Amino acid sequence: MSASNFQRRTTSGNVLVGYLATDYGKDALRLGIALAKDRDVTLQIVMVAPAQNSFSGIYPHDRGYNSILEEQLAGWLQEALDEVPEDVNAVARIVVGESEAEALNVEAETLNCDLIVVGARPGGIPHRFKMCTAVNTLLHSASVPIALAPRGYSHPGPLTRVTSMFGPKPGTSDVIAIGLDRARKRKIPLRLVSLLLPSESGLQAAGMDVPNAIRTYANRILGDIAQEMLIAGHATTEIASGSDVSSAMEKLTWEDGEVAVVGSSRLAVPGRLFISSKASRILRSIPVPMIVVPAGYMKADAPLEFPTPPSPRKDVES
Repeated sequence: MSASNFQRRTTSGNVLVGYLATDYGKDALRLGIALAKDRDVTLQIVMVAPAQNSFSGIYPHDRGYNSILEEQLAGWLQEALDEVPEDVNAVARIVVGESEAEALNVEAETLNCDLIVVGARPGGIPHRFKMCTAVNTLLHSASVPIALAPRGYSHPGPLTRVTSMFGPKPGTSDVIAIGLDRARKRKIPLRLVSLLLPSESGLQAAGMDVPNAIRTYANRILGDIAQEMLIAGHATTEIASGSDVSSAMEKLTWEDGEVAVVGSSRLAVPGRLFISSKASRILRSIPVPMIVVPAGYMKADAPLEFPTPPSPRKDVES
C-alpha cells in the first residue's frame, strides 16, 4: 500500500465550484482552475437558483429558456465556462434549493465531488477571507472538504506546495494524511507546520519535534511516513508559535501557489465538517487558500509501505 492509498472516500476527480457572477465568485472559479491545472479533474461549476423555480440541469443546452432569470443564470455560467482554459475540463449547471449551502452540499454528494470551492464576500482585506452566511453554513455542516479562496485570488495553477497545519487537537490524522496524499499525487513539496500556543503549553516539547508530534497527536504510521518524506527531501517542517494564532501565523511565509490544510473541531460528527475557532482565526490570518477537512475523512490505521518518492519539482523550493 502506498502513501497515496489511505483509507478514505474514493476520489472521483470532480471539484464543485460554488459560482456567483461576482468578484468573489470569480475568486472561487480561479481557485478551482488552479486545483484542476495539470490534473485529471473536472470542474462542476454550479449556480443555485431559488427553490420556487423549476429549472435545473447542465448549461448551455439546446432548448429555449423558460424565464428571464434562467436565461441570466445560463449567461453567467457561459461566461464562467469561457474563463476556463482549454486544458481544464469543466461542466456548468444550475441547481435549485432554498438554501445555497444545502444545495451545494447535496449537489457535491450527488456528483461524488472531492471538494467544494467557494470565495470570499465583498469588503474583506485583499488576499484574506471574510465569510458570508452560505460559506459559514458549509463550514459547519459539509460532508466533503471545503476550499476557501481568499479575496483577489489569481494564481493560475498548478499548485506549488501543500501546508498541513496541526496541533494537539482532534483532526490531526485527517490533516496529515490528506497533506501527504495530495502532495505525493501532485508531486509537489509538503510543509508540516506544528502550531504551538500558550494554552497548549503542556505539549510544547512534543510539538518542537514535528514527526514526533505527528506520532503523538495522530499516530505512529503517519509520523513514520512524514519522517521518510523529510529524509528524502520532499517535506519540510516549521514551528509556528506565538501569544495567539495571529502572531503565530506572522512567523510563516507563503508561496503564491500554496494551499493550507486544517482539520475540523472536536465538535464535528464523523463524516461532517465543523470548523474550529482556531481554524477560523487561521483563515483570517493567511493570504493563501485554505482547505478544511471533515472529521474522519482520511485515516491510516494499518502499516503502509513507503515507496521512493518522485523527484521534487525543480521550479519549487523544497
